[in-house]
Amino acid sequence: MSQLQYKSHTLVEIAPSEWKTLLELYECKKTESNGYYLIKTHITWLANGDKTDVKCFSLDGDWQNDGTFLMIKHLAFHKEVSFNTLSSNLDRLTNALLCLTAKPEETYLFAAYAQRLLPAVEICRKQLPNLRQETTQTAWYSASKELVATFSTEPPAGIELRGLCLEDAPTVNEIWPHRSAGSVEFVKLLIIHNVSVGAYDEQGKLIAWCLRLPIGSLGLLQVLESHKRLGLGSLMVRYLSKKISEMGDEVLAPVVTENTPSRKMFEKLGFQKIDNVYWTW
Repeated sequence: MSQLQYKSHTLVEIAPSEWKTLLELYECKKTESNGYYLIKTHITWLANGDKTDVKCFSLDGDWQNDGTFLMIKHLAFHKEVSFNTLSSNLDRLTNALLCLTAKPEETYLFAAYAQRLLPAVEICRKQLPNLRQETTQTAWYSASKELVATFSTEPPAGIELRGLCLEDAPTVNEIWPHRSAGSVEFVKLLIIHNVSVGAYDEQGKLIAWCLRLPIGSLGLLQVLESHKRLGLGSLMVRYLSKKISEMGDEVLAPVVTENTPSRKMFEKLGFQKIDNVYWTW
């Protein structure tokens, strides 16, 4: 990545060998979308030999005081920017994002940022005329370890639950509402590196599933149309929540704000909304 500057500011790469120190700074942000689990995910993926082009950047090389960082991922279907700061003052984060205007012809997805970071994004949007100006808002849910411990995960007769395999990626991608050219490769990454669950019928056909996103949350929850209203979506959530909780991690989930049925399901299970989280092109 060539050097990106805004006025007197420059994005300076944070070496992968320093990501663990950045992770420790975000120990206090385990329930925030672009905090602890985002960094932990990519430390783990890198250690497991993942070749995804992922780089972390700081503003002017200074990140150890306030944890301000941008993570830029070059995925097959888009260029994704994740970011956060430990400071309540968003000036440094805003200037870091504005460095992206050095290449106004580039299109970025600002991924999974929390409500409190909206002001920084709004300033950046005005500086990037080629941005598609599309934002998806999600409700950000959390489930306590005590709640998750009560979840039942016994499947109905004739249904087997197990982790997804690579051969399932096209099926998962095919009905993902946010799929695009190349997004099946992202699905494969999640299957390879993260915990997941699929429900299979007696013929071995995949009929429902849930995966874990790089931000540590549940994601890509789907049930085939032919098997809806059987409680399989709730079962996928309960099963994967228990798997994540058993790993010692927080159980989190983004649900598109307008998706009332899904939100009702999570709330019926006892999940609590703790924030709004946004994706902006």
